[in-house]
Amino acid sequence: MPFFLCGESAGPEPYLATLENDLEQIRFLMQELHHDWESLTDVWKSVKFQRITTLKDKELYDEALVNQVKKLRDQAKKAVTDAGSEWFSRDGAHYISDLLKMKPTIVTLIELTKEFAIRFYKEKVSRGMLDFNDLEHLALRVLSDPERDGGPSNAALGYQEKFKEVLIDEYQDTNMVQERILSMVTADTEVNGNLFMVGDVKQSIYRFRLAEPGLFLAKYKRYSGDGDGTGLKIDLSQNFRSRSDVLDATNFIFNQLMDTEVAEIEYDEQAELILGTYFPESDMTQTELVLIDMEQDEKSNEVDELAPEQLQKRQVEARYIAKRIARLIDEKTPVYDKGLKQYRPMEYRDIVVLSRALTSAPDMEDAMKELDIPFYANNNSGYFEATEVAIMVSLLKIIDNPYQDIPLASVLRSPIVNLDEDALARIRAVGKNKPYFEALEKYALSEPGKLASQLQAFLRQLSKWRELSMREDLADLIAQIFQETHFYDFVGGLPGGKQRQANLRALLDRANQYEKTAFRGLFRFIRFVERLQVKGQDLGTAKTLGEKEDVVRMMTIHASKGLEFPVVFLSGLDRKFNMRDIYNKYLFDKDFGFATRYNDPVRRLVYPSIMQQAIKYKKVAEMIAEEMRVLYVALTRAEEKLILVGTVPSLEKSVSEWERNLMETDWMLPASVRYQAKNYLQWIGSAFVRHPSYIEQMEGKNIAGAVKLPTNMRLLIKKHNYQEFLTVDADAKWDSSWLDIVKNGKDAVEQSPYFEQIQERLSFQYSYMEETGIRSKQSVTEMKRQFSVADSFSDTRFTRSAQPVSFDRPKFLQEKQLTATERGTAMHTVMQALSLEVAPTAARIEVLLDELVSKEILNEEQVASIQVDLILNFFDTELGQLMLVNPDCTLREIPFSYKIPANRIHPDVDTTEQIIVQGMIDVMIELDDQLIIIDYKTDQITGKFENGWLGGEAILKKRYQVQMDMYKEAIEKINGRQVDHVYLYFFDGDHVCELTGGE
Repeated sequence: MPFFLCGESAGPEPYLATLENDLEQIRFLMQELHHDWESLTDVWKSVKFQRITTLKDKELYDEALVNQVKKLRDQAKKAVTDAGSEWFSRDGAHYISDLLKMKPTIVTLIELTKEFAIRFYKEKVSRGMLDFNDLEHLALRVLSDPERDGGPSNAALGYQEKFKEVLIDEYQDTNMVQERILSMVTADTEVNGNLFMVGDVKQSIYRFRLAEPGLFLAKYKRYSGDGDGTGLKIDLSQNFRSRSDVLDATNFIFNQLMDTEVAEIEYDEQAELILGTYFPESDMTQTELVLIDMEQDEKSNEVDELAPEQLQKRQVEARYIAKRIARLIDEKTPVYDKGLKQYRPMEYRDIVVLSRALTSAPDMEDAMKELDIPFYANNNSGYFEATEVAIMVSLLKIIDNPYQDIPLASVLRSPIVNLDEDALARIRAVGKNKPYFEALEKYALSEPGKLASQLQAFLRQLSKWRELSMREDLADLIAQIFQETHFYDFVGGLPGGKQRQANLRALLDRANQYEKTAFRGLFRFIRFVERLQVKGQDLGTAKTLGEKEDVVRMMTIHASKGLEFPVVFLSGLDRKFNMRDIYNKYLFDKDFGFATRYNDPVRRLVYPSIMQQAIKYKKVAEMIAEEMRVLYVALTRAEEKLILVGTVPSLEKSVSEWERNLMETDWMLPASVRYQAKNYLQWIGSAFVRHPSYIEQMEGKNIAGAVKLPTNMRLLIKKHNYQEFLTVDADAKWDSSWLDIVKNGKDAVEQSPYFEQIQERLSFQYSYMEETGIRSKQSVTEMKRQFSVADSFSDTRFTRSAQPVSFDRPKFLQEKQLTATERGTAMHTVMQALSLEVAPTAARIEVLLDELVSKEILNEEQVASIQVDLILNFFDTELGQLMLVNPDCTLREIPFSYKIPANRIHPDVDTTEQIIVQGMIDVMIELDDQLIIIDYKTDQITGKFENGWLGGEAILKKRYQVQMDMYKEAIEKINGRQVDHVYLYFFDGDHVCELTGGE
């Protein structure tokens, strides 16, 4: 692409020489990849990119083309340099050393895992429990014989004789254990065996469940069409589900995306979808790509300024889809009914909204409700949040233990007891400091009136249920509650009553299932529910819909596998691929094994080990391949029409990114483009820009040399701005009179009955506004700055943490000289690390400096700033000698936290609050007869004061008085011992001065 742009009219042709040099460097790197690690490291370090040629007569060149070439080159350079810094910043010996040091930890962790698995299994057996994985492994244990090297056991041989044919469907989703089980019960070899496998590896989307598509692929590559000498392969390429518009779109996309390098399978002629059934022609079924631009127009009108500032892209997308569905139904859009063999008007049940996840389901449901579109999301969450379920769970909690205030209040406020807020307050008033249940009992027994009678009836009922819970099954208890309270009947009369009743039936069923396990009783069931809620786990709301219900459905792509719908909206195309697994502390791979991060206790660093990096990249490649197959599954769910919907932060920028592929002449997009994609939309957009109708539909300029791939696919691209979907109702208009009132502060003609409440809330003043400007935690150094004016040569170090870390400068400044702060931090690091067991010498200090560099605590630049003679000068002073004589009594870099009244630092604020002051004391010498504090200073003294040290001593004392007074006060309060002496030592000039309180 950059070479092509340079050759364009007014393109930056002088850049070609630099680009050729770049390309040569990269070719050289690629050729060296097969060499050993050390050689490759040296080669990588030798790569130097030239500065790009300076253009003369800049007016001769198109500025946009110049900038685009530079941008593309910078991206390529960054990819190369990033790879080098990630893999070759350390030599092979360091990596091997890390692995050897990690080995004991890894071995221990493996042994712990094995031991845990053994104990966990024993515990499950003791409780009469097994999970699905246990069943698989136990089956394999029965079918394999260790004495026959893991070959078939007698039981397996018996099954081999029994089964004439073994048929497995969805073979692409088989895992290694299942494959092993199959091998035990099938007879003979691949040539004359009896195993019949059916599957489509392009639809293998369950790797997270340890499905291994490689099993399918290995056989697919090994088997032949005639079965000569191996297994027989039968390609089924005809598709009897979808019309040609869907198949052409799928083929057009995946001919550009799917190959063995990225997707683990070649999308060749055998893999392409071929129309296998008849559909009458239709002008309504072309594939659509809907792009919603989220970028706000800088020249937005007044109405837009009052639009929601944080309108979420999922809301926008949902509103578009809802509007589009309403229009499809209102216009009686025809769909072909295979059963009737004729067209009929589209119904809601013909439509499905697919998404990678259902996090946007609430937004979709809201948008559908506003347009009265019947909607159902097959969501596996929200069950415990359903009001009727929450009330029943609260009731079960207080049956188990009524001394739970929140569940008790929930039940009292619910339709089961039906108390209002006033009644709840009156109950609380009779027992303000008691548990709410005791207050309720007291009110019921001591107060007159209807409320007391109502509470007495509830207490009698609660007591009865508590007795039942101790002798009846949990399911029977819940059923009796439904019968006695009529709560089940009540929720049936509410909006969505059918779903509410289904949720309550599901609670009854789940209680019944729970009782059939080794766990029984109300208490354990409640703990089970609470653990689910604490872990953020939930159960799906009960299903109330049949296949023929006339509703729009929303489901995940995984849930849609095996299903088909006339119209498919694929939403959330811009949703980022979920790569969270690769950032786990521990990574495991069936080929590479186990890896974790390396923890260096000496340098106090944690970083990825080379094994973790290797597994991470393998995992990324597998995830990208899996996401590509998930997209394939989504597209092939449609029978009649595909509508692909996605939002973009800026349509112009997104299109510009996709159009970089316009010059690619190969059908397959470059692997880098496919690997670097962060979402489905980047894949689809990069593919669609090469559609013959793309440039015309996008109203773009006809780029010379742009590739247009031949295809029968009919594509319709629709562009929208988010402002079109600020409301679901297309006819909704802003009332201009209200706009004028809001913008210009005019009085409203009509005053709301809630005016006073709204005005009271809007005019609310926080009582402790002054305290909001006070930090809850402050460093001593910051206090010093607050009480004194710093100048250009002040030591401006912030409080240092125990580890030697400083604020890094930006990279573009890192080759310049160190700042005063960085020099000071380096000096303090050396003074902290210096041994006091022997008198320091220049040679010993140099050895220490080399050690600090090798441990990456300091860099060469910082070490170069250390003046060894200044350190030696300090240890020639009485203070330095005192430290050497008393090494065991000398503490260095001591952090402390100390609480003081806030108005001591902020005297202008009337507050009783307290704040935490933090500091770091350079040296503290604890002798039997005295306690001494020393603080090093790296301020520049020479040439800064008239009369030298005599003129500067008083100024410097005043500057650091607040800081040192606070150090003294904190140590005295924390240690309970008086500080006898406080000294400042200035390296520049070898000056010592003692501070006394309040100088």
